Order: sequence, then structure tokens, then C-alpha cells
Amino acid sequence: MNKLRYMHWQIAYRTSKGEPFRLVNNPDYAWAADPFLVEYKGRMYLFAELFLYCSERNGVIGYCVYEDGRFGEWQVTMDEHWHLSYPNVFVRDGELFMCPESWQKNEVGIYRLVQFPDKWEQTGCLFCNARYVDTTFLQQGEERYIFTFAPTFSGDEGELLLAKERADGTMTEPVVITRDVGTARPGGNILRRNGRLYRVSQDCRNSYGAGLVFSEIDSLEPVYKEHAVKRISPKNLRIETEKKILGVHTYNRLGGLEVIDVKYYQPTLAEYLASRRTRRVFVNKY
Repeated sequence: MNKLRYMHWQIAYRTSKGEPFRLVNNPDYAWAADPFLVEYKGRMYLFAELFLYCSERNGVIGYCVYEDGRFGEWQVTMDEHWHLSYPNVFVRDGELFMCPESWQKNEVGIYRLVQFPDKWEQTGCLFCNARYVDTTFLQQGEERYIFTFAPTFSGDEGELLLAKERADGTMTEPVVITRDVGTARPGGNILRRNGRLYRVSQDCRNSYGAGLVFSEIDSLEPVYKEHAVKRISPKNLRIETEKKILGVHTYNRLGGLEVIDVKYYQPTLAEYLASRRTRRVFVNKY
């Protein structure tokens, strides 16, 4: 029976601190992870990785709309020949942009939405010939800082890097912030609260995506410094589900709306057959 049991992810949300998180239904063909929220043209959208576990066993980017207190059906917005995840979406000058994880393409690219919902064009490459993941931005005044993670692709180890975007769009040379497996890998957007900045990261000390860490940023330059102020594991979360939650590795919020993703084991014959039928596209992350 264990051969038919696979780790799945699912997104959950809440609209106030006092209520439990409620699950967003996964589509029949995929599970969802890496949730990002964005308001675009007067509507609230949730973007996420959709992992196609029953077919090609690879990640695409999907979205759904938040209306009347709930999220609608999932739709695919970006599908490439390489794995996609961590869809960091943002609006600039009224246009929607996305920086998805695409390490199999050996770059960190920026895409602009040309036509809703699934026509994108690449407008830039932040890091070329580099296998970085989970790229996260911080706009601080006129300065734009870029956090990204360089995995070893052997276990959960890697380096958290920090670079700054120059006025001409080029990047400074990334510097290593930390190699601590308990705080290095990004887990969502930088948070602002009462004039302070907090970086969200994954706690992978015991397993991949086991929990979240919230660290206050003490300084960005000339030396980056932060200190952890809060750690969250599944036992700290109230979630409306009968599933045994084993991990959480992304947190984002927009206004009063908060989203996380949680992992659990799911028995599925279809995934077992798909895993036998297809070549695994990536072997380290899941």
C-alpha cells in the first residue's frame, strides 16, 4: 500500500487571524503549492504551481480568482517544456509580471502578461546560466533587492544569495547570506509590518518543507543581518481538514487574505501508474 502513497500539497487560506485556514480544492489532474497573491485590474488572483502528477509529472503555473469569499476553479496560465513553480507575480505600471522558478532552463527569467490568461513574453533574465530557485524581491525606496536560493541538488542544502538590481537592469554579483538549512530557502514574499521587514523562509532541518521561519531583517547593507522571530510547524496551524498535515513551506498575504501550502500523504493508484510510465523530470525537490 505504501507504494501507492505519495506526498501531495494543497493551498489553504483565511481572511482573519481568529479563523482556521480552509483548503482550496486541488484540480483533479494536479496538486497545488507555492501560493502567491496579486491584485490585477480590480480582481484578486491566486497563482501557484500545479504539479501534474497523473500525466507528465511536471510543474506548470495555474491561477484561480478570489470572489465572494472563496477561490474559483484552477486554470493553467503558463506551461513550458521545463518545470515551473514559485510563481512570484507582481504588478508594475499597471502590467502583470511573473518570475517563476525555472531552474531546468538554467536561468531566472521575468515574464510579462501580453494577453490574459495565458500569453506571456519573456522581458528579461535576472540570472543566466544559473540554477537558482525561489527568487524573491524587496523594493526598498529606489533600491530593488533580490533574494534567490542556489540548491546543491543533493538533499535540502544550498545557499541563500542576495543581489541588487542596478539602474540599467543588470545585477550586482550575488553574495552568500547563509547556508543554514533551517532558514536559507525562501518561502514567500518579504513582509512589511509597523515599519519593519520580515523574510519568510523554509525550515528544512528535519525534512523538505517541514515548517516556516519568519526573520526580521536588521540590515541590508553593507552587511546583511537578520534574526528569527517566529517558527511555524503544522502543530501551530488550525486547518479545517481531516488530513494529517506534515509540513508547510510557503506563506503570502495581501491585505487581510493569507495563504499557505500544506503537505500530506495521499494514496493514489493513478500517480503510481504515471510514475511507472514516465521519466521523472526532477528528482530533488519532491
